[in-house]
Amino acid sequence: MSFDDFDEDLDLAGEKPVRSKTPASKTPTAGKKVTLYFMSTIGPGEKKEKLTVNNNNRVKDIKRTLGNLYGLNPNDFHLSSGGVTMDENSQLDDYSVNDGDDILLIPASTAG
Repeated sequence: MSFDDFDEDLDLAGEKPVRSKTPASKTPTAGKKVTLYFMSTIGPGEKKEKLTVNNNNRVKDIKRTLGNLYGLNPNDFHLSSGGVTMDENSQLDDYSVNDGDDILLIPASTAG
């Protein structure tokens, strides 16, 4: 049997076009991706995770992701880069982070 045996004329007139079930991307279209190392100083031992993020993301959104990753409430910690505590409503790019930089997760009670 060959494929020629299945030669049938499909009339697709009036049919709805197939729509993708893939969700639209939520990543910002502007900015660039940077790979950062997030180091948690919360709890016993030091934990370090590598994450690639868009530098136009807000600090608040990154904290939410890290909270899920480390099993922490985002309200219980702050992010710090170069000795500066990051503001939640700022974009990551406001802190001039570069590929390979370390970002600290510090307990909210010790952040300045």
